Amino acid sequence: MCGRFTLKNKSKIKELYDIDIEPNYNISPSSEVTVLASGPKTMKWSYSPSWAKTPMNIINARIETLDEKPSFKEAKRCIFLTDGWYEWKRWFDWERRENKKIPYYHTIDNSIIHIAGIYNSTGCAIITEQSKGDLKDIHHRQPLLLSDNEIRLWLNGDNVHSSKLSNIVSIHKVSTYVNSAKNNDQKCIEKA
Repeated sequence: MCGRFTLKNKSKIKELYDIDIEPNYNISPSSEVTVLASGPKTMKWSYSPSWAKTPMNIINARIETLDEKPSFKEAKRCIFLTDGWYEWKRWFDWERRENKKIPYYHTIDNSIIHIAGIYNSTGCAIITEQSKGDLKDIHHRQPLLLSDNEIRLWLNGDNVHSSKLSNIVSIHKVSTYVNSAKNNDQKCIEKA
């Protein structure tokens, strides 16, 4: 699952894609996000099939069922631009008899991370896959990360399952400050 991410490296996005962004440390569902499709586009991070009578507000879609589900039959391909994402590790605290969750930040040397996505006229969604390596310890799902040579493959309709980028993701615990989408500064990604 991917429910929050960052895009804060303004100079790198300008250098790579000639796009001006405002640094964002806490991008949440329903936000306007920058994606690449036939070019840079800004759209709502919330996908609904064209036939839905009421918005479905889908933010993630599983790669394993992407070609099977009617909701995604008309979807086009895009790439989410990020430089990190958050996942919450959940467990049950038996002493306190309550569910707990701790946020973790995932990044690759603070570089730009390309994540597979889909979109239509209503908005976009991140593609997820089963977590690999150390990422499994935090959450059972992760975004589908794309290396430079896999970006074009994804946009051309190929389903990419073999990216090795998960092996180089670094993870650190962050404070619950990130839990509020209103908080949007450097403190969101600081080690707790």
